[in-house]
Amino acid sequence: MKSCIGIVMVLFLSISYRGCSAPPSYREENRSFSYEEELLEYSEDLPNVRRDGFVNAEELESVINNNLDAVDQAIKEYTLDISTPYYCVFFDPDSNVWKVVFNYFDEDAEKQAVYLNEKGKTLLIVYLE
Repeated sequence: MKSCIGIVMVLFLSISYRGCSAPPSYREENRSFSYEEELLEYSEDLPNVRRDGFVNAEELESVINNNLDAVDQAIKEYTLDISTPYYCVFFDPDSNVWKVVFNYFDEDAEKQAVYLNEKGKTLLIVYLE
């Protein structure tokens, strides 16, 4: 019995350590990225990049303070055919931009990255393979 509990704890810790999870679980610690660098990568008009027509077109009254709030806002933009997507949350402290990547751990699934400003307005959506 103790070994079963130990295995479950190891699995839980290894999943939660990544800063990524499946809703509703999340980790408060964020991975970092550079929005400015990624924006340069998607500066051209590419078929896998959306720049307008967002659900989150208006800013929230308060700022997004944690991963769960970022996921709650980003999931409104989710358009892929997977009902319970895994996700990973990133934050750029220089630009105050959140990035939520859905289906992050599934190598075979299409991924969707939603970029939000600190007030929850969607800035960019990128579909990744």
